Amino acid sequence: MIDLVWNFPLFAEQGAEWQGYLRRAVDELAVDDARLMRPSFRGGDAELRVRAAKWLGVEPERAWIVCGGHHGTLVSLLVAGLGGKAVAVEEITYTAMLEQGQMLGIKVVSCAFDGEGMKPEALREACEREEVSGVFLMPTVHNPLGIVAGLERRKAIVEIAREFDLILIEDDAYGFMEPDAAANYAMLAPERTFYVRGLSKSYAPATRTGFVVCPERFVGGMENVIRNTTTGTSLAHNTAAVELIEDGTLERVIAAKLVEGAWRNALGREIFGGAVGVGARSAWHLWVSLPEGLTAVEAQRVCLERGVMVSGAAGFTAPGVEVPRALRIGMGGEVERSRVEEGLGIVAGVIGR
Repeated sequence: MIDLVWNFPLFAEQGAEWQGYLRRAVDELAVDDARLMRPSFRGGDAELRVRAAKWLGVEPERAWIVCGGHHGTLVSLLVAGLGGKAVAVEEITYTAMLEQGQMLGIKVVSCAFDGEGMKPEALREACEREEVSGVFLMPTVHNPLGIVAGLERRKAIVEIAREFDLILIEDDAYGFMEPDAAANYAMLAPERTFYVRGLSKSYAPATRTGFVVCPERFVGGMENVIRNTTTGTSLAHNTAAVELIEDGTLERVIAAKLVEGAWRNALGREIFGGAVGVGARSAWHLWVSLPEGLTAVEAQRVCLERGVMVSGAAGFTAPGVEVPRALRIGMGGEVERSRVEEGLGIVAGVIGR
């Protein structure tokens, strides 16, 4: 079975590389220091937070270490007090946000989008129509759409957020795939933005390390939420993750992933032609439109019958929005290029490209 579901890129040698970092991190633990055996939220990760803050370019008190990007988003929703409130998203958005919203009793408010993401006028209309409290955004290489918001679009969203006192939650899981993107929301509106960045996509999910930059006014609530959702994080994993950031390994891996991603992205665009929308040219996923008469459910089923796993649009569609005829094609599930090429060819045959 060819996997065109996963969109996080991996290289064959990364397993051994990560094992080496993790082994060294475990060996560095001071086994006679009881503090390192206690939950990290009690201050055991204080030094790591300072090092992470330096990398993120923020004050240490605003930088927090979490168990990956999913956990970072959940922590942000909880600390911001958005449970049970209304949060705006694009009509097509990341599955985990929809699932976490359902879990927390959040009313998901869908907003129209274009080639740069959420339309400011759609957000304004939503705020004028009902009491929206927050906005979830992926402005740099959106998942699943792959689109990137320009600086003026981001400024327009910030202007509305300030007018209606909205909390912004920015998931920057794929930002590394577009290194020349505009400033993130944490830079444009630090007083209201929770910035979430994990290492699952830029390095590997095995790190289980993510970071949250929170607005200063919410710093006091972060420890409580992290304590009650994880009882702290893994010092060994986080030490290994911070060390691969600091010694340049992450930067090297990202550079290689941009090259490989550009090749895979170009191959997919060549195969699917006009069915692929605008988006980052180094992204490891494509949003592919289907022809009239072919639903995403049917296309997904036929692809599976022919030996290829893909993601249908339903899982990315906000409540109350008609499911579009589209697939997300992930090009990170297979390490070998030949497998990716074979899988893309099969999908193209299913959708008539």
